[in-house]
Amino acid sequence: MPWRSVLFVAAVTLVGCGSKAPPSADPAPASAPAAAEAQAPAAGVYGDPAVPVAGRVLGTVIHTQDAEELRYVVLKELTDRYAAEQGITVTQAEKEAYAAQVREALSKDPAVAAMLVEESAEDQAARLEIAEAFILQWKINRALYQKYGGRIGFQQGGPEPVDAYRQFLEERQAAGDFSIENDALAAEFWRYYRDDSIHSFFEAGSAAEAQAFGVEPWASAAHSG
Repeated sequence: MPWRSVLFVAAVTLVGCGSKAPPSADPAPASAPAAAEAQAPAAGVYGDPAVPVAGRVLGTVIHTQDAEELRYVVLKELTDRYAAEQGITVTQAEKEAYAAQVREALSKDPAVAAMLVEESAEDQAARLEIAEAFILQWKINRALYQKYGGRIGFQQGGPEPVDAYRQFLEERQAAGDFSIENDALAAEFWRYYRDDSIHSFFEAGSAAEAQAFGVEPWASAAHSG
């Protein structure tokens, strides 16, 4: 990825979190490890077949010894399907609005602003691609929160409906949509959703909690254009 796009990723936090969220010392939300990004499930198999089976999700056999990677693959498959079922999509206007908002945040640094002037078409396309991924994830998070409720965790990448994800995953596991074959990996997989000590939650009933999914992060840019 072009180096300027890395700056875009850093700026996501500036725009996506807002200023009223509580401070957080917890780890980043579940995301794709670099290795996971490089190998999408193909022909019903994810990972190196020489590695023991860690679990299964929607017909895909997952080979890994890393709980975070296992969680990423399971979540990606399940939430991709959920988004399709719920008709959750991202429009070109939303991508452009969010990318513009992030660009504005980056431009506050004079050195970065000068670099952005020389931004290539490839860089711009990469920023829109990242914007699409961020917006889609935010919409999925909002949809799950609206369905299940519960507490919202504060993460550097934005609000995360931790309890909603736990309920969603428990339902999908009970329905047979995924399984975990390794007990040690299972414990670590579920720890993220069941161990409150690794999260910082929005105060229940607070204005910050009410606004977490009440205002789209790209809305101000969309309305100002």
